[in-house]
Amino acid sequence: EVEEKNIGLPPTRKPHEWDYYVHFIGKDRRMDMWVAYDMIRFKGPDLKVEEIHDNHGFDEVSLKNHEEATKVRNVDQIQIGPHIMNTWYFSPFPAEYTKFRKLFFCEFCLSFFGHKSELARHSRRCKWTHPPGNEIYRSKDQGIEVAMFEVDGSKELVYTQNICYIAKLFLDHKTLWEDTTPFLFYVLTEVTDRGCSVVGYFSKEKSTELHPHGNNVACILTLPCHQRKGFGKFLISLSYELSKIEGKTGAPEEPISDLGQQAYNSYWKGVVLDLLADPDCKAVTISQISKRTSMTHKHIEMTLKALDVIQYDSSEGYHISVPNSLIQAHLEKKKRIAADKNRVYVRPADPKKVRWFPHHARLLHKRDRKPL
Repeated sequence: EVEEKNIGLPPTRKPHEWDYYVHFIGKDRRMDMWVAYDMIRFKGPDLKVEEIHDNHGFDEVSLKNHEEATKVRNVDQIQIGPHIMNTWYFSPFPAEYTKFRKLFFCEFCLSFFGHKSELARHSRRCKWTHPPGNEIYRSKDQGIEVAMFEVDGSKELVYTQNICYIAKLFLDHKTLWEDTTPFLFYVLTEVTDRGCSVVGYFSKEKSTELHPHGNNVACILTLPCHQRKGFGKFLISLSYELSKIEGKTGAPEEPISDLGQQAYNSYWKGVVLDLLADPDCKAVTISQISKRTSMTHKHIEMTLKALDVIQYDSSEGYHISVPNSLIQAHLEKKKRIAADKNRVYVRPADPKKVRWFPHHARLLHKRDRKPL
């Protein structure tokens, strides 16, 4: 699929004066790109490619409307602090910013601008050094210090809307809510000499705290420039630590991206193998695993099947049987990661370092303290 745009040359144009937006049929839209005329072959063999759609929870009409509205990526690059990132998808920025192919973000308050000079002028006045919320976690691992902040969407509308604009550039099948009031945002930052710079976040609906089996994540993102450092697994692990404090099971809201699904699968396998490797867990049930990890029964069963450790016996029925080779391979992998002191890597969240109480519990406590 090819769309075209004029690159700003005089009206007496020739074909090569246009750039073309190319979508590769059958591939994810993050592979789309603008290319020059001479990079396109307009005639060639007719290739019969069956385009397979994963509806990601959308019905056919909604999916068609979504793809039409987000067909062309409107921003090519963003810069947050020293990091420049190529974007993947369309994001509904305000109309006045649609003319800019690159946007510049303040790395602390997330205000964005179309010109670098505007960001420089803003940075001289901006007094922020961290997200506008309560710090609920801080740790220092192999070459990196992180801090986590809880930001209330009802109190910080502009900040949370801006982080949603950024997230939509890298998440396709997620709805961007203009009203962030119903959500809490857990913003992960890297602590530097300049302050606490955003590297990722996850959000959750406040109302899910009232349900015993609600979603513990609505949206989750690690910025591309900070991937492969353990941030994604850290975010997932912290979401489950919060669920443990709430005393309930949790799961990510669907639809979830392909990269997000890979991260969750890896986390779930690691958590289940850690539990099965525990000498005190010689005999364990799915319900017991759920109670200790806050994972849902559905995801535990899915993980056990992926590990191929569910066996059937005619006398005992289905049971969990874990070969020692699987446990040993898992433990050796963890040792290799821990032994690599040169690797910049953050470990999963340490429950002893979490300083957090459920949102509704705080509201009830505040109400009870009010004088009659």
